[in-house]
Amino acid sequence: MKLDGSGRILLPAKVRKQLKVQAGSVLIGRLDKQKLILNTGDEALRRAQEYFSKFRPKNGKLLSDELIEDRRKEARRELED
Repeated sequence: MKLDGSGRILLPAKVRKQLKVQAGSVLIGRLDKQKLILNTGDEALRRAQEYFSKFRPKNGKLLSDELIEDRRKEARRELED
């Protein structure tokens, strides 16, 4: 790959095909020391889900689901009073 005068990089057709990207596709870039890492949006989402999955409680119940359940119980109690 070669950097042009405007700082743009042209991804070869083989790379675009492998990544399943086309003109207008959005790639997410990040720097890791001296490396530029490009990810598709789908890959970035997968990596984020993988990262946050380790914070999921062992019982498999999401904290957001527990919060919603608690709020619904509170709402029912308020209606009963």
